[in-house]
Amino acid sequence: MKKILSTQYVAAMNATAGSFVINPRLQRWFWLLAVNFPETNSLNTIYSAFMLKHFAKFKGTISEQVIPVIKSTLSLHNEVSAKFRKTAANFHYEFNVRHLTNVF
Repeated sequence: MKKILSTQYVAAMNATAGSFVINPRLQRWFWLLAVNFPETNSLNTIYSAFMLKHFAKFKGTISEQVIPVIKSTLSLHNEVSAKFRKTAANFHYEFNVRHLTNVF
């Protein structure tokens, strides 16, 4: 028999898919960390910083369109995520920051 000391466990669970029952004897060893989706103002600031820096080397007419494109994309993302809600039948309807970043 081997004795294992000074170890840490890291685990992740999807709160909207899979089994929702966790054995309390197992659960007592973990703590919960939940990160909410960023607000629209935060996303606008993040994407504006990246996009304005990137398009600064282009002509003024192109770089002027960066802010409207970001606002339109965030608006579209909000509408799509509100309309296509995640359900048991449509478990793949998950719209997160990674998918939003792929647009840019």
